[in-house]
Amino acid sequence: MKKILVIGIKGMAGHMLYNYFEESKLYDVYGLARNIESTPKLFDIDVSDTAQLRSLFIANQFDYVVNCIGILNKDAEDYPSKAIWFNSYFPHYLEGITKEIQTKVIHISTDCVFSGKEGGYTENDIKNGTGFYAQSKALGELTNAKDVTIRTSIIGPELNQNGIGLFHWFMSQSDGEVLKGFTNAFWSGLTTLELAKVVLEIINQNISGLIQVAPSSKIDKYNLISLFNSIYKNGKMTIEPNGNYHVDKSLVSIRTDFDYQVPNYEKMLESQKDWILQHASIYSHYL
Repeated sequence: MKKILVIGIKGMAGHMLYNYFEESKLYDVYGLARNIESTPKLFDIDVSDTAQLRSLFIANQFDYVVNCIGILNKDAEDYPSKAIWFNSYFPHYLEGITKEIQTKVIHISTDCVFSGKEGGYTENDIKNGTGFYAQSKALGELTNAKDVTIRTSIIGPELNQNGIGLFHWFMSQSDGEVLKGFTNAFWSGLTTLELAKVVLEIINQNISGLIQVAPSSKIDKYNLISLFNSIYKNGKMTIEPNGNYHVDKSLVSIRTDFDYQVPNYEKMLESQKDWILQHASIYSHYL
């Protein structure tokens, strides 16, 4: 059975990918994060200890490594040196230490590499995002013939009760709250559960290089939050439309070699709800 390592298994993407891969039973799954209890398959390693990381890779000869760590928007602006190290340097470090072995690096990038002024961005469009987050993530993308960069945007449940993601923010609101949803802020991302399925398909189809993964159409944040409300809160929230903020970071893939259809937003969110209910012990803060 082939071996897959997920780096960052306490984060929003990493914990979902690790658990989904484990339950799929398709691979021998390993996980890595800081400050976790070590087991033969879980590694308590700070990735800034690159010597220890290199030794781990040499000893284990993983077939696939999925990089789910990164410095997010506000922290990237507040701590630019950290953003450059984790978002820009680290993916290329992984690329370098696996270049001469069979290990394939799967790196997760973001729609934020684009400014959001145009929308409908393809893999060939110039990365014109501004700020340390956008530019550090742009520099971290891998485009060689062996590894793969998945450019997307994600929402999903978090282990951290102080999480900062959009879905976590919504679920933290009290029933009956009045929230604003931006009607001119467009998005074309995935749930983290769907991302896990995409990664397995990318492995199965031996995709490499840069690929954008998105549903067939974009959605505005007002309608997205309205779906959250109907699916997760039984319509108990009031969502008011707000047209004051304009941004469109929607993605379109022009690659024809990846045979996979991303479900629509409602189906992704329904599947995510089922997952949360089936894993109530780790998502009690949402129930």
